[in-house]
Amino acid sequence: MKDATREGLHVKNKKEEKESVTEEEEELFWNLNLLGMSTAKSLLNTVYFYNGKLFGLRGGEHRSLVLTNFEVGFNFVKFEENSCKTFHGGLTDLKYIPKVVKHICHPLGERHERCLVEMYKLYIGLVQTIGKDCNAFYFRPSKSKLRFEKAPVGRNKLNDILPEMCKAAGLKRKTSHCLRVTCASSLFNAGVEEKLIRERTGHRSDSLFKYEKPSKEKITEVSSVLGPSTSATEVKISEEKDLSCLTSSDAQDVVSAGPLNSCSFANCSVKIKVQYLQ
Repeated sequence: MKDATREGLHVKNKKEEKESVTEEEEELFWNLNLLGMSTAKSLLNTVYFYNGKLFGLRGGEHRSLVLTNFEVGFNFVKFEENSCKTFHGGLTDLKYIPKVVKHICHPLGERHERCLVEMYKLYIGLVQTIGKDCNAFYFRPSKSKLRFEKAPVGRNKLNDILPEMCKAAGLKRKTSHCLRVTCASSLFNAGVEEKLIRERTGHRSDSLFKYEKPSKEKITEVSSVLGPSTSATEVKISEEKDLSCLTSSDAQDVVSAGPLNSCSFANCSVKIKVQYLQ
C-alpha cells in the first residue's frame, strides 16, 4: 500500500474535481441564446442554471424541486428547501433548520437586463397550472411555442441540460454539480464570509473547502504577499527582431543587453528572440 502511494496510484485513481462555470462561459451562454426567455428551452435552461448557481443545489436535488419551493417578489427570488442530502425531515433532523435563501435581484424600483425575477415569474406563470397535479418543478419545453407540456423533465434529461449547453457553445463538458461549485467559488473569490457561503450552499461540514476554488487573481495575490519585495515595470514578454544583413554598427543599435554587445554581424541574416526578465 505504501509503495502504491509513493508511485502516485492514489492520485491517478482520484476522482476528477468539478470545475466552476466561468463568467466568460456564462456570458457566452447568454450571447448564444442558450440562456434567456426567447424560447421555452432557453427559459428552462435559465431557471435550471440559476437554481444551481444562486442556491447551490446539488445535481440530484433538482429532481425533488416543486413549485412551492419558490417565492418570487418584486425584486427577489426566494428558495426554501424541503429535503436534501443532509436534511430528510426525519427525527434526526429536528434540530436542523431547512435552508432558506433569498436572492435580491436588484433594488426596489429598478429594472435591468437579464432580470431573473422576470424570468422566474414567466416560467412559474407558464407551468403553474400544469404543475398543480404534478410533483415537479421542471417541465418539458415546447419546440414551437413559448409554453410547456404537462410532463416533468426526467432525471437524465435534467442532468443533460448543462452538458448540452456546453456542447452547443463549444466548451469543455461540465455537469450540474459544477453550478454548486460555481456558487461557492464565486462567493469565496469575492471575499464573502464563510458563514454566508454556507447559508447559500447548505454545507454543514468542512467539505465546503473542496468547492472553494481560488481564481488566478487570488493565487497571484497570495504569491505577491509571500514573494520578495520588488519594483515592477511593464515589459513585453517576448519580442522577435529580424536582423537581416546588419553591419556591426547596426547591430549595436538593436542589441542592447548581455554579451551580445560584443558581437558583430556582417553579410548574414540573424533572428534573435529577446526575452525580458524582471
